[in-house]
Order: sequence, then C-alpha cells, then structure tokens
Amino acid sequence: MGQIVVYGAGAIGSVVGGHLFRAGFAVTLIARPAHVQAIRQGGLRLITPSGVFNLPIPAVTSPREIAFQPDDVVFLCMKGQDTEAALRDLKAIVREVPVFCFQNGVRNEEIASRYFSRVYGVMVRIGGTYLTPGEVTAHRDPPGTVIIGRYPAGRDDLADTIAAQLHAAGFRAVATPDVMPYKWGKLMGNLANAINAATDGRDPGGRIAAAVRAEARRLMQQAGLQAISLEEAQQQYPELNTPDRGSVGVESHGSTWQSLMRGEGTVETEFLNGEIVRLAQRLGSEAPLNAALQRIVEDMAAKGQKPGTYSPDQLAAAMGIH
Repeated sequence: MGQIVVYGAGAIGSVVGGHLFRAGFAVTLIARPAHVQAIRQGGLRLITPSGVFNLPIPAVTSPREIAFQPDDVVFLCMKGQDTEAALRDLKAIVREVPVFCFQNGVRNEEIASRYFSRVYGVMVRIGGTYLTPGEVTAHRDPPGTVIIGRYPAGRDDLADTIAAQLHAAGFRAVATPDVMPYKWGKLMGNLANAINAATDGRDPGGRIAAAVRAEARRLMQQAGLQAISLEEAQQQYPELNTPDRGSVGVESHGSTWQSLMRGEGTVETEFLNGEIVRLAQRLGSEAPLNAALQRIVEDMAAKGQKPGTYSPDQLAAAMGIH
C-alpha cells in the first residue's frame, strides 16, 4: 500500500499519524498553516505515556501539495463542519481514493460517498489534546480503539489491512462488516461534548447529559437505529480489551472544548447533537434539548467565548431542564 494521507491533522489526526509514522508507515499530514509550519521547523512533538518524540513527518496545508499515487488512502480527521469543503478540494486533485472517516458523528460517511466510491466508517475512541501548533498529546498507551468497516456496510481486504497497520502502530483495532452501529454508539457519548465545553466539565451527577441522551435514545429507538457501546464492542471483539500500559497526567477534554479553547469560531455540534435534531425532523418529531444545546454552544463559538461560560444550573435553565 502507498502513503496514508491524514487530512485534518488536529488532535486525533496527529496522534494517529504520529503513531503510524513511528511504526514505519509512509504518512503525510494535511493541517492548518500554523501546525504545518511548526512541524516543518521542529517536527511533530508527540507526547505519549512512554516518552516524547519529535517526528520529522511530512506536513502540508492542502492536498494540492501531494502527488497522489494509486495505492494511497486518505484518513479524514477534520471536524464535521469542515468535511464538505475538504472533500471538494480533495476531489479536485484525485479522481478516486479510498476515504476513511476517522470522525465523530455519523454524517461524514454520507457526505464522503457523494465524492468517492470507496468510503469507510471508523469508530474512533482516541484521547488526544492539541492546543499548541506542532505539539499533540496522546493520553494513553495504547493510544486508542478503532473499529473499521465499509460504508454503508461490508468488510474487505483494505479494511483488514488498515486495521492491521493501526494495530502494528499500537492501537486496538478491528475490522467489522457493520460499522455504523458502533459510530451511533460513540455518538451517544459525544452528545455530552457540548455540555463539557459550555460548563468546563461540570455536570453534577450527569443530570444534563442523562436528559440529552434519553431524548436521543427515544428517537433512535423510534427510527430502528442500533447503537453499540464500547463495552458491547469489547465483548464482541476480545482483542479490544488489552489493558492500558500507561497514561499522561493531563486533564482530558473533548474536541468541542478544545475548539472553544483555541477560539476557532466553529464547533462540530451540528454533527453531534445536531444529528439527533436531524433525526427528529426526519421522523416528524422534535429534539428540544439537543437543539437547545446545539444553539448555545454554536453561539459560544461565534462569540469567542471560552469553556465554562455557563454554570450547570445556567445551562440547564437555558435548555429548559428544570
């Protein structure tokens, strides 16, 4: 196989790309200019439980800077709100390439399939922090768990190959013939990302998260959608149960929290809580709690507000939770 192009190398993309590069695979990162500039000057500084590594990994700011070869693959790792524009840029350069959606939510595969014929869903559970250009922290060793399959369903040799390469790079990784239920399971967890961001991790007893997930669960059951949790996946695939060998003592925050902290102006909440809103609309129903949470956090991003702008009581009141 040719090179692995990690498109949207922020926290998750840099952790994935960095570990694959360390394992000897050909990797090129596509990232924002500040991150690329720092990597070109001093390498990617990958902080892991087993040490700190400065990796001379190739990094560019656009797919236009890559000479794609027939055996290359692309890992999409950007936030959902950036997927469509990224795929348009990619399609302008390469007519056909296998695309793996290493992304939260369940809509990116649908978007990618409008541009490319070989699309793979990837359920990603990787702890990573990216706040400083040129530096990323992998919270744990192994660095994370990935479950890969063709979209909308199926398993093939390429899915098996990528899973094997990720396993060789230290990840817990398997291929499956039906990946989307695992991504719906991950989405259920990601519904709390906006709560974490708005309150800076405060939700005593998980009261707000429980209400948001109950609303989502009701709609998913109505739609006949299956959500497989990580615990259920570990029962199905024992190889995902290997114990952690170490962790980095950093406070862990989700991707939405990191987006607000970096002041990016946008968040991926439309592809998380907004997915439940979209599901409700499709069913002729409503998802008022997820819709309110989406509006609140998107407004925070637009105003440049930082995590913790809301107390848990303030957030609950703004969402109509009493």
